[in-house]
Amino acid sequence: MHIHCCSGWGILPAVVGVTVGRWLKKRVVLTYHGGGGEKFFDRHPRLVHHYLTRTDTNIVLSGFLAKVFEKHNLPYVIIPNILELDDSHFRLREPLKPNFICIRAHEPLYNIPCILRAFQTVQTDLPESTLTLVGDGTQHDALMAMTRDMALKNVIFTGRVANNEIYHYLDESDILLSSPIVDNMPVSLLEAMNAGLLVISSAVGGVPYMIENGQTGLLFDSNNNDQLAGLMLWAIGHPKETLAMTEQARKTLCYYSWNEVGRKIEEIYHK
Repeated sequence: MHIHCCSGWGILPAVVGVTVGRWLKKRVVLTYHGGGGEKFFDRHPRLVHHYLTRTDTNIVLSGFLAKVFEKHNLPYVIIPNILELDDSHFRLREPLKPNFICIRAHEPLYNIPCILRAFQTVQTDLPESTLTLVGDGTQHDALMAMTRDMALKNVIFTGRVANNEIYHYLDESDILLSSPIVDNMPVSLLEAMNAGLLVISSAVGGVPYMIENGQTGLLFDSNNNDQLAGLMLWAIGHPKETLAMTEQARKTLCYYSWNEVGRKIEEIYHK
């Protein structure tokens, strides 16, 4: 049995799956997701320890969750999310344009107001800049109202977009922005790298394990819109350095390929 679970009510698949797996005398592999693991484990250490020590293998997606598991003396192996690599999506942004995009749900966790505040600063210096917000959620109407109140121009709300259309929006953009308060291993960042965009993200959770600051992307302190705006302007003002980071980021993506990830999962299944 292979169980996928996360924090909060997302722990229920582990509770049910481990119980049933042991009753059926099956080998149990569990993959733990999400950036909220640290707080959840600290709040419910007995619950977590009871079920996550009864698996045969625990998989975590990043070094961030690996540290959480180590703190609670839980066994783990690191196997990242899978990215479908496709060279046809990649292109160098020459010339580099101030076309920004964010692909995150419109929920408080992803802190999109931080991006709008940073974009306001950037648009003062670069009035031709654009911002595309791909996604939907409980904050969607509030974000649209915030955009109107701030008198921002060239902000495009696409609403929910099918997965097979994501690269269309990435192709029309140059820099991806991400400002979550907590996170683990967002695939949207990998997709942006695969398409040749520079990624600028808050340095939370597992993100610093995905991006080497100044080498494969740019990181800023959580909820620091002034710092984010500065990095956005720096990236546009230094196209040579920005393009070098996007090419270097592309070289790291083999780590997330099915050939690499699939081999590791197969090894676990055949133990």
